[in-house]
Amino acid sequence: MDELLKQRIVRRLENLPDEKAYQVLDYIEFLDSKFGDRSGKPSTLEKIADRVEDTLRAGRVSVSAIKGTRDVFDAAGRVMQGLADAGKTVVDELQSPGPSSKGKKPSDHDEKDVKSKKEEGQDEQKPADDEKEPADDDREAETA
Repeated sequence: MDELLKQRIVRRLENLPDEKAYQVLDYIEFLDSKFGDRSGKPSTLEKIADRVEDTLRAGRVSVSAIKGTRDVFDAAGRVMQGLADAGKTVVDELQSPGPSSKGKKPSDHDEKDVKSKKEEGQDEQKPADDEKEPADDDREAETA
């Protein structure tokens, strides 16, 4: 649709009361069902929001309550989109090799770390609990 036509329609809609704007929406939805292009299908959340809005309108709920409900659905849609974007980012990061690995397999890197930690542990062996250092004996004698 031409951008100028959209702006003209929006200007006309802004001058109408909410009840008449909903009638215009009903007519647009009717025209869309008869002649519209089906390529721009709404998401599942948008379908649910539309159905809830239609149910509230049929029940003669106030326009301000309908707007509030629609705002809640819009916020939920933004949250879901944020979660989807975060999930895509995590998947992309997991699929791409990290800058520190430089083409090495994670298992190769882990084995080297384990070996180096074992070597360090052999150099610094700690005395067992029953083997006390002389300084510990002196402290016990002073406190007794």
